[in-house]
Amino acid sequence: MIIDSLEQSSFYNFGPAWQKTFKFLNDIDLSLELGKHVIDGTNVFALVSEYETKPHAEGRFETHRKYVDIQFLLSGREKLGWAALKDLVPEVLYDPERDVGFLKSLPEIPTLSTLKPGMFIAYFPEDGHMPGLTCAVNPEPVKKVVVKIAVDSLYQEKL
Repeated sequence: MIIDSLEQSSFYNFGPAWQKTFKFLNDIDLSLELGKHVIDGTNVFALVSEYETKPHAEGRFETHRKYVDIQFLLSGREKLGWAALKDLVPEVLYDPERDVGFLKSLPEIPTLSTLKPGMFIAYFPEDGHMPGLTCAVNPEPVKKVVVKIAVDSLYQEKL
């Protein structure tokens, strides 16, 4: 997981797909239409949605294998939970067609981060994440962009 401000995104460089993602986010128009926006074929695309945040008790951990999630808010604020995938137990088996698996919640979420406009959070395949959580008692409206970057399009250092 990486959490940082958009203005610092150039500190992270995983190759051209990563760079295209952050060019898109840096040039984004706040009135961007809801739905899917293709940035680089199936390698990089954005999903724009609007919804209301939910209480932590209604959250679900999810994971992806084919794509990295770059989560970025255009408006509103939300909390996102994180846990290492190795510490989570599957609840709904991974669906390769949808590139998502759901995991059982933990008694306590290891890390909760607040996402606000101007910040991004990157979740990799080894990260379990719980998006869309409320920052306060009541739900809040958000407009969010999730950019999906194909894992195999990133530079990966071999150890």
